[in-house]
Parts: sequence; structure tokens; C-alpha cells
Amino acid sequence: MKKTIAACIAATFAVNYSTTAFAEEAFMASLVEQSVLLDIDADSFVVIVGERGHILVSEDGNTFSQKNVPTHSTLTATTVVGNHVWAVGHDAVILHSADKGETWEIQNYQPELQRPFLDVLFFDEQHGIATGAYGLFYRTQDGGKSWNAERHASLLDPMDQEYLEDIRKEDETFYQQELESILPHLNRVTLDGNTLYMAGEAGLLAKSTNMGESWERYYVDYTGSFFDIKPLDENTVLAVGLRGNIFVNRNAGEWEYVQTCSNSTLNSILVGSGSTVYALGNNGMMITAQRPLPTSMRDPYANPSDCVADEGIVASQIKDKAALLNATQFNGETIAVTANGIKTLNLK
Repeated sequence: MKKTIAACIAATFAVNYSTTAFAEEAFMASLVEQSVLLDIDADSFVVIVGERGHILVSEDGNTFSQKNVPTHSTLTATTVVGNHVWAVGHDAVILHSADKGETWEIQNYQPELQRPFLDVLFFDEQHGIATGAYGLFYRTQDGGKSWNAERHASLLDPMDQEYLEDIRKEDETFYQQELESILPHLNRVTLDGNTLYMAGEAGLLAKSTNMGESWERYYVDYTGSFFDIKPLDENTVLAVGLRGNIFVNRNAGEWEYVQTCSNSTLNSILVGSGSTVYALGNNGMMITAQRPLPTSMRDPYANPSDCVADEGIVASQIKDKAALLNATQFNGETIAVTANGIKTLNLK
């Protein structure tokens, strides 16, 4: 497999913000469970986040209550670690709760950046990262009391890395400016054991074995955006993205294409029971596949009317065709967040 291993070049600096410049509180909506909800996570309880600062919490996965939150910025991602919860989103906002989502505080808020966070992940209750648009990458080592920004050149295409290194020899300041301007969107981070995976814009798939301090970018024959990446077992990694594209990597070999015959963008991966895996997407689309996943040659110029899905690939839609953004399994149920609110998926 062709791989590019580039040293991580991280410019780290402390984040400063005014505690008096926060946005208004989230709008308390009577129909919040039917609003645009963007992410879900669960441990012993469930947390859901979405538009206008909406945060919903449930102890049983059936009854949700909206919480008072000190922002109305759209929240794009959340993560649960023990009793602690973090949520991130637009205006570079980072929220934290230490009591299972009952009360919230703002840890970061920088609307002047004009860049949203798109995902958040914690390795433990102290050490976490938040990633987002245009290479936005923040790290905390103290539970979010302070966040430091990093720039990772190793996430770039090799040609862009070479271009930047030439600039750096002449002008470090201009190098940092260019690096910040060409870094891709960092859409999703996934932790599996000691390996951290990333999916992003412009064909970005990468992994890190040191908690994201340095990255190894995969080579994949695709330049569109990826929105999720997830290991299926110790030898198999799956990635999904724009226009129904699915790629699988086995035994650290080449990334291979999975033909679904669906053009709906795929937003997230849900690993089901046994050998079943699901890809959730726009237009209410759900792709079901059995492991080991079948693969075929990718032809971007093929006539869609001639398309034949790979063996065992099944495409289906939920009734209202609302975009499926993410899902988790809790208390024996599969709870999804969609453009039309909370839904329970029947995966049997």
C-alpha cells in the first residue's frame, strides 16, 4: 500500500476568550425532539445535541428532557465520559457538564474564528480533542479548563506538504498562515484502543497512535469528503462519505471501493450485531452490509442506470426520508438523530 508518513507540524498556542461575550441561552422548544438533531452519545445515559444549542438528556433512552444551556449556537457533536459530557459546535463553542448533562458551562467560545467544531473526543476525563472546519484542532489536558490550538501539516496531501515545506524555508510566519488556510475540514475522530482515526475533506483518512500528536495520512483513490471512519475489527477499517461512497481497508492494504448504487451522502457508521454494519445517510438512506464487505472497481464515469450493487449490499429508506446523522445503541434499542428529530431504528 502506498502510504505517506509526514511529521506532524503543530503550532500550539493558548486560547483566549472573553467570558462576557457569550451568546444567548439555548431556545427551549416544545417540539425540540422533532428539531434538527446532529449527534448522539451514550454511556449509562443518553445525550443528544443539535440546532440552536439544543441538548437533550435521557436516563432510559425513551423519555428526553431539554436542558438549559448557555448558548444558542448550533451544536454538532457530543461525547460522554463517566458523568462528564462535552458538546461542541458553531462559533467554536465548547460546552461541559460534570453532572450527566444537568448543568452546563462554556469552556470555549470564539465566534470571530467563523469556524465550527465538528467533533469532540476524550481519552479520559482530563485529556481530549475537538476538531472542525479548516483544520480546527484543539486539545485539553485538564478537563477543558484550558484548550490549546494545534495545526497538523501531516493531515495534508503530500503535494501540499511539499509546497509548505518550501515556504517554511523562507518564511515561518507565512508558512503558518498558509498552513492554516489550506488545512481541510476535520469531520470525525474515532478512537479504537490506542489508535485514533480521522475522516475529513478532500479524501482525508488518517490514523494516529499517539493521541493525535502526529498523524499518518492514508492514500485513497478518492478526493471527496469522508464523514466517518470506524474500525470493524483489528484488521478492517471502514470509511463513508459524500455521494454514497464507501471504502474499506483490510490488513493495512489498499482502500477498496464498495458499490452501493446510492448517491446519498453517508454521514455515519453503525456497527450492528454479528457481522452486520450500517451506513446512515441523507434522504433517510440506510445501507446495510455483511462482513466481510464485498468490493469492486470504482468507475466515477459509469452510467448510474447500469449500476449493480455489490453482493449483499441493501439500500433502504426510513419513511419520512429525513437525513440520518448519527445513531447509538442503548438499552437494546437503536436511537438515531435526524433532520426531523429522534427516531428509533428497527434493524432486525
